[in-house]
Amino acid sequence: MDRATWHVARPDTGASLLTPWADEATKAAAYGFTDPQGTPFRSSVTPRVGLVAVDRMFSSRINDFQWVVDGSTAQREALAAGYADQGPGFYASGLRVPGCTRAIASFVRQGRHRYAPAAEAPALLAAGWVRVRTAFHTPLIEPSTAPPADPVFTFAVMPDTQNEVNSTDIRFPKRVDWLVTNRALLDLRWVLHSGDLQNWDTPAHEQFANMSRWIETLEANGLPFLAVPGNHDTAAVCPGGSACPNANTNVTVRDTRTWNAYYPPYRFGLQGVYETGKSDNGWRTFSAGGVGWLVLDLELWPRTGVIDWAKNVVATHPHHNVIVVTHSFLTSKGAISASNGGYGATAPTTLWAALDDFPNVVMFFSGHVGQAFNTSATAVDGHKVAMFLQTMHAPYTNPVRLVTVDTKARTIHTWVRSNVDRSYPVGQQDVTRVYPYTATISLMRWVR
Repeated sequence: MDRATWHVARPDTGASLLTPWADEATKAAAYGFTDPQGTPFRSSVTPRVGLVAVDRMFSSRINDFQWVVDGSTAQREALAAGYADQGPGFYASGLRVPGCTRAIASFVRQGRHRYAPAAEAPALLAAGWVRVRTAFHTPLIEPSTAPPADPVFTFAVMPDTQNEVNSTDIRFPKRVDWLVTNRALLDLRWVLHSGDLQNWDTPAHEQFANMSRWIETLEANGLPFLAVPGNHDTAAVCPGGSACPNANTNVTVRDTRTWNAYYPPYRFGLQGVYETGKSDNGWRTFSAGGVGWLVLDLELWPRTGVIDWAKNVVATHPHHNVIVVTHSFLTSKGAISASNGGYGATAPTTLWAALDDFPNVVMFFSGHVGQAFNTSATAVDGHKVAMFLQTMHAPYTNPVRLVTVDTKARTIHTWVRSNVDRSYPVGQQDVTRVYPYTATISLMRWVR
């Protein structure tokens, strides 16, 4: 059982949707399942020896799902109550195996069903849910037998790449190739982009097509890639790079139709989004260095509804260290910006004020202005939050920020480097450049 299984709930009833498919979890928002609960267990999507089919049962009358072992008493009761059997949703263990599995229990409240491991039972019981039965069993690795986790890993953050969009430009594909080639050496886990992938849109969408094609190299090699839209990725910017004339930029900055045509939520592996079918605001979890991580992508100068949604995502993932990525956050001098750019909904100071009292928010990344900067701020509870700016707009090189985290030493080490310089003659451009933005931030605190 090696497939992460998403859990999404309906905020009005609390009912559960369980699925091993991230795309289905995202699309479930259209049916009212908009409250992401993360990935509480693993299952299998194929039949295997020792596993049983867990069938998905659905009642269209009350818009409720049940997950029951095929052939069980629970399945017969569901059928008698008018639930339709939609076939196997996934495969799990039907038995408790000491030291290997844990129980996933079924809870009921006002006729709706909720599924959760034992650790969540007290909160559900306090909220009025009644435990009905053990539904099935999923993998458990006991702390005493779990292999020790390597505390050191790296992820990459691309700066504004809007000037690298021409099909003949070698900078972006060279950067991608270098990251893939050095993935093992760096222990590279994921790649982020802080916005302005493209410079502007055209009727033929050439810039989006070029960037999308180059990103496929990361996807083909299994390197997760997540990006946020900058102002140049929206309809606010027209050919030439300036704001579109005779247009309300407060409105056009939210027009991301081309962005989402090329970068829909499933392409980033998003487990939850603010708006169905849109990757402007979304989140995805990872495990690295022996702890959990959540990358939270937010739109440029986010709307208040987005900020409220972001707070809920952070609050419902208290055991994940949250990395926030948004196009504008730090100024060129490293301060948290108090400007909404003249056409955004809120300023970065508003976003920081909304998130600075969460103990699991640990990093911010942004671009948009200046060159590069490394700093930190102190959250309400006193823990350190690392903040990074990367923009560069390098005319000849292809910089990328590398971030190495050591969860045991409690450090973040970062540096910016490139692997090509177009100022050299053709054939001699593969030149390494290390930028003077190296820093180590110590005394970080991680949640577990």
